[in-house]
Amino acid sequence: MLEEEFDKYANKYDLSNNNLKSKYNHSYRVMKYMVDYATMLGFNEHDIELSKIIGLLHDYGRFEQYTRYNSFIDRDTVDHADLSVEELFDKNEIVNYTDLKDEYDLIKFAIKNHNKLSIEDTDELRYIKFAKLIRDADKVDIMYVLTNEIIRNGTDDEITKEVIECIKEHRAVPRKIVNNENDRILVDFSFAFDLNYDVCLKDYKNGFIEFYNHLGNKEMFKEYFDEVIKYIDERIDKYVRN
Repeated sequence: MLEEEFDKYANKYDLSNNNLKSKYNHSYRVMKYMVDYATMLGFNEHDIELSKIIGLLHDYGRFEQYTRYNSFIDRDTVDHADLSVEELFDKNEIVNYTDLKDEYDLIKFAIKNHNKLSIEDTDELRYIKFAKLIRDADKVDIMYVLTNEIIRNGTDDEITKEVIECIKEHRAVPRKIVNNENDRILVDFSFAFDLNYDVCLKDYKNGFIEFYNHLGNKEMFKEYFDEVIKYIDERIDKYVRN
């Protein structure tokens, strides 16, 4: 039911367009990561199913966003997570995908928070659990996208000092301080510092290395690449030892 209904929805849009097809494929890869990681984390069958739903639907609004604006750039169009929530819940399309009505608020929370700089405050610990997982699965696959579909190239612009500080302090780079393409590349680097579950670290590391190797002018980012790899390796080592 889930995949069939999603395909029916996605095929209302022009999937011959490479950008829309990319989001379609991304949704399925993230769904698989969600199921794999939820299983590795010992989630019960019900929560694995929830993970699958959230994974497939997390970018639901991307199709409408691109069709309206011919762009996936949120700052120039609309926040795609908020649009996903609008399409699924304000229009009540969520009923096409699951009848788990008691979990609608959780699904909405996870999808809404998958792309924000940080997860909004809530006392609902289960909501946080799924929001963290979709953020991780999404970031793992973004490394694939950045390697295979969106090739980044460094420029002659000076990297913003505050962006460098975020990397050195192991903090995610806020997009509001980004001034140029080099800064944007380090935003992608900084995703590593926002990973929540150690089970995704090896997949993320492999994807990050591939991303870096495909960078244009990659030598200018070597120092920051090494910093991220060191951070990931230390977390992996601690995870394995424990």
